[in-house]
Amino acid sequence: MIKLNPSSWKIMLEVLIKAKPLSVKEVPIIFEDRTEGESKFDKKQVLAYLQHLVQLFLYKHSKFVKFCLVGGSGAIITFSLTWVFTEITGFWYMASLVIAVAIATIWNFTLNSIWTFAIKRNADDADYDWTSFYDGTIIQKWWKRSIANIVWEWIPNSSTMLNIGCGSSPIMTHYPDSVNIDINQDKLNFLQSKMGNIETHYMEAENLDFKSNSFDFALCIEVLEHLPNPQSAIKEIARVLKKGGKVVLATPDYNRKHWLLAEKFTPAGEDHVFKFTREKLGKMCLKYDLFPIKHKYIAGCDLVEMFERR
Repeated sequence: MIKLNPSSWKIMLEVLIKAKPLSVKEVPIIFEDRTEGESKFDKKQVLAYLQHLVQLFLYKHSKFVKFCLVGGSGAIITFSLTWVFTEITGFWYMASLVIAVAIATIWNFTLNSIWTFAIKRNADDADYDWTSFYDGTIIQKWWKRSIANIVWEWIPNSSTMLNIGCGSSPIMTHYPDSVNIDINQDKLNFLQSKMGNIETHYMEAENLDFKSNSFDFALCIEVLEHLPNPQSAIKEIARVLKKGGKVVLATPDYNRKHWLLAEKFTPAGEDHVFKFTREKLGKMCLKYDLFPIKHKYIAGCDLVEMFERR
């Protein structure tokens, strides 16, 4: 879906640049002389039009602009570090230059990977979770794998496992006998194509079609924050868990200020309906006899916590 956001009255420019039509046909129209009112064309409109042109240029040539900015920042890093190493630490000039160039090269490569040439994917795509885990940007792979490693560490094996909002996450490769639910059928189909006969169901988190006391473990990773009434989902999780069963919940902690910056770079940040903190999550779980056991943070702001039903 193409999002149009023109900053002036020339919306056709926006359509031509963003829609990338294969052909364009011009249909002439005749402007009659004005009979009432007056023109809205003034200096403000001229400035808005120029601003619009700049925005469209940056949109069309965004990779080139980003590449230049990254290259410029690398040059600044090279000159700055060379000066620091030679003038302040007293290093030999050539050694300082080699070290500075090496650091700047790593900086440029990393920034180009995660910013300049990063492919923006839709989080609803069938293979999004799987691809992010294995072939995403450096940050995506680290983030997804960090959560998976925590889950695998806390639950090394499971006799009965329910994964709520499984998507196409490779987390379930460690639990081939698990039951997986989601409201995105394409993701469920993709997961089955990768894991053979894994059990999947199209089902909502707030209305689990399972008998009470059915599972030893449950997962609900990065799901609750997207629900308008996450408390109903937590109630259902507690219901289907056996007594002594455990659930791992993961959600951003909005009490961690740097998450407000981190979410700007996530594809689903704007879809967070409920803004959790660890305190809010804990209180919500305690209502249904889910008691916190242990927790960890990814990047100090994405909360992963295990609860036990007592």
